[in-house]
Amino acid sequence: MKFYLKEVSPNLPPWATITSKTPNLVELEINDNHPDFQLFFDGLTSEIQPGVVGVKSADLCKALVNGCGGVDSIPVREISIFV
Repeated sequence: MKFYLKEVSPNLPPWATITSKTPNLVELEINDNHPDFQLFFDGLTSEIQPGVVGVKSADLCKALVNGCGGVDSIPVREISIFV
């Protein structure tokens, strides 16, 4: 899973890696198989609509911004990631 950010904190969790960086954009790759990411992701899981469980991408980005020490994400369109 990849995220494209304007800037990123040097204090990233072990499941996040910067794969490229330009003056205006940072490409962040998420190892979604890492056990710590799975716990993080599971904590965001909710019922998106009746009978459908998943994580909204906007909630995931917001949690990454707050949980990674100052990651500032570019707004993304609303999609959901189903688990």
